Amino acid sequence: MVVEDKMWNAVATGAAVSAVTAAKPVIAQVWRLAFGADPPGNPADPEVSWRTAILWAVVTGALIGVVRLLAQRAAAGAWHRATGHYPEALAETRA
Repeated sequence: MVVEDKMWNAVATGAAVSAVTAAKPVIAQVWRLAFGADPPGNPADPEVSWRTAILWAVVTGALIGVVRLLAQRAAAGAWHRATGHYPEALAETRA
């Protein structure tokens, strides 16, 4: 199962990276619509207010986390359809 675990890790990582990459422009557009300004390019810049920097971190962290989860769940479903079972790595993390 070591080979399958490595394959699953590659599939899950690829799905997550692709989804996050696709989501970044959408998140920036949502920020523009919600706040009427461009998102901070670098929230660590001292010219960015603490409020804006923290809000950006919270919003992007939550949205990226959800997008990553959705992508990995979709990848797990596709894996199940292709192989007839979920990756063993998923079972190991279930409580």
